[in-house]
Parts: sequence; C-alpha cells; structure tokens
Amino acid sequence: MAMMIIATGQMGVSIYLPSLPLISESLQIDKSQLQSIVTLFLVGFGLSQLFYGPLSDAIGRRPVFLLGQFIYLIGTVICLTLSDSLTTLEAGRLLQGLGAGSASVLGRSVLRDSYDGGQLTKALAYLSVTASIMPILSPVLGGWVAFHFSWHAVFAFVLVYLGATFVIGWYVMPETLPYAKQKFRPSSVISKYLQLIKNPQVIGSASYNWFSYLAAVVSLSIMPYMMQQEMGMSAADYGTLMIIPSAGLLGGSLLLNMLNKRYSTFQLLALSIGLFFFAGLWLLVTPFTVFNLVWAFTWLTVAQGLSFPLSITLLLQPHKKDAGSVSALSGSVQMCIAGFFGSYLVGNWVTNQVELGALYLCIGASMGAVLLCSVLKKSLQDKALLEEK
Repeated sequence: MAMMIIATGQMGVSIYLPSLPLISESLQIDKSQLQSIVTLFLVGFGLSQLFYGPLSDAIGRRPVFLLGQFIYLIGTVICLTLSDSLTTLEAGRLLQGLGAGSASVLGRSVLRDSYDGGQLTKALAYLSVTASIMPILSPVLGGWVAFHFSWHAVFAFVLVYLGATFVIGWYVMPETLPYAKQKFRPSSVISKYLQLIKNPQVIGSASYNWFSYLAAVVSLSIMPYMMQQEMGMSAADYGTLMIIPSAGLLGGSLLLNMLNKRYSTFQLLALSIGLFFFAGLWLLVTPFTVFNLVWAFTWLTVAQGLSFPLSITLLLQPHKKDAGSVSALSGSVQMCIAGFFGSYLVGNWVTNQVELGALYLCIGASMGAVLLCSVLKKSLQDKALLEEK
C-alpha cells in the first residue's frame, strides 16, 4: 500500500514530461512558459507536506491519505476537462500538487511506524524501487499514451489510477500510528519545524536526496526537448527509451540490498557520489548522441537508487515520534528546490549535453562536501567518546 501511495505523487511529477513539446505546440507557448506546470506541481507538492506531515502525526495516517487523494483527484479532473487554457491547466496542476503532498509523507511514515533498524532500511529500499523508478517509468507510459491517443489522455490515465488507489486505500489501508491520536496544534507544528530546520542531522541526511532529485528533475525536463525536437524522436520512442534508466534505478536499489551488510553507509554514499562524477564527465567529453545521453543518465539513476534509501534511513532513524514531520520537512524542501531551481536551470542554463554534464559534476561535488562534513563530525565524536572512556 505504501508503494501504491508514493507512486501517485511520483507519477504526477514525470508522467507528463514527454508531452511537454506536444502541449507547447498545442497551446502555442514556449518551453520557458510551459515549465510553470512542472514548477507549480512541485511547489504545491512540497509546501503541502508541511501540513500533511504533522497532521498525520496528530490525527493518524488514514484520514490524511483520504484527504490528500481527494484533492489530487479534483486537480486531475480540472486538468482533464479545462486543459485548453494554460491558466486553468496551471490551477489544476497546483491542486494536483497540493493533494499529492500527502503521498510522499505517508509512504515513508507508514513504513517508519511499522519497522525498525535493518528492517526499516530494507523496507525503504523496496519503497525506493517505486519512488525512484516511477519518475523514469512514468515517461515511458506517458509518452506512449500521448503518442497513440493525445496528451489529454495522459490526464485521463492518471485519473483512473488515482481513483483505483483511493478505493483500494479506503478498504485496505490500516491505521499505523504507533501512539494515541492527539489534537492538531498549528503553533506546535511551527515550533517543531523551526527546531528541525536547525538540526544539522536533519539537513545533512536529507540533502543527499535534495541534490540528486534536482539532477533527475532537470534531466527529465530537458531531455524530451533534446531528443524529440533536436534528434527527431517521437514521444512514444522517447518514452520507450526511458526504460533503460529505469533499469538503472532498479539496479541501484538491488545493489544496495546486496552491499548493505558488507559496507558502511558512508562508503555506499561515496560510491553513489562517484557515479555522479562519472556521469557528468561522460557528458562533458563525449559527442551529443542518444547513446551518450542515456548512458550517462542511467549511471545517475544507479547512483540515485543507491543514495535514496540510505538518505531516508539516516534521516528518519532518530525520529520515531516525529517521522511525519521530518518526512514532510524533507520532502517539502526537496520539491521546492526541484521546482524553483529546476525551473531556473532549465530556462536559463541547462540547454545542452555539456551543460547537463556540468550540472551533474556540481551536484556530485555538493553531495561530496556534505558527506565529508558528516565523516569528519563522526570521527570527532568517536574520538571524544574514546577519550572520555
């Protein structure tokens, strides 16, 4: 059920991306204007988590799931029925994002309620298969539907999936809150967020996902234009090609399950960062071809498959009672960074293969700096503990 829930949010981010050139042509607007439907979804997705997280910690996971999915359904209906205007399409996408925020929070919190230690890492690794593959697998389906039917049909497909998830969740999803329900107090929520945002453990652990997700969103936003408009591929061909990076995500998640017992978290994160550098360098030194774009992006997705569950485990492990709030804060910052910075990068900087490679190198360097600080901090803590003994 957690995998079904989190898929609704991730699907909303990327299933429409292969259709962007078609929507741009249909509405007669340019790429930079149309990027707003990506940005508004991500911002709504991110900011709403700040509300859903503490609300689910207070009144339970099940009612928040039903509320969020209902709002998501309303937004999808607007996108489907009033899609001939950019303004109404933007309004529908914002509503979709405001509803989808519950999915990201609940998918993780339900598992945190149910598992601990190594079992939590394993459960999150399975969840990461869904959370990581959906942004890549969704364009496969979205491109096929848009090519054979229309870009409007993509919204129809999402509506059917959301309706099915809502109905199944209504009958199947249990309440997993591990303690008694309590009153929802906004003042306490604000105080909690201020406390968490000042916590270096929260910021450091979550930042791996913030950086890697930004790289993925920028890649998936710019590649449809590069491959369809510059290389002449159809939306269906582009969607089919995205099966290869999705296999990379699955491979990264499965590789983590095999290596998790043999190597430390920091060693595995270092491996992931190394793959970011490899992908960036590959794009910088090779010609502009479909193979080189997909090859580099696939290694980036392998890195994401490795880093996602590690980052979430580091983030949530110390916060059993505040899992919803911590997930909400992390997810909110992640989506807002991807929405605002991703929109800026696609509109003003990342327009070709070389610039995309440079972005990968910057992302890898940022993640490496965070990892280095974490290793040094742990080393100093271990040294102080040893001296105390």
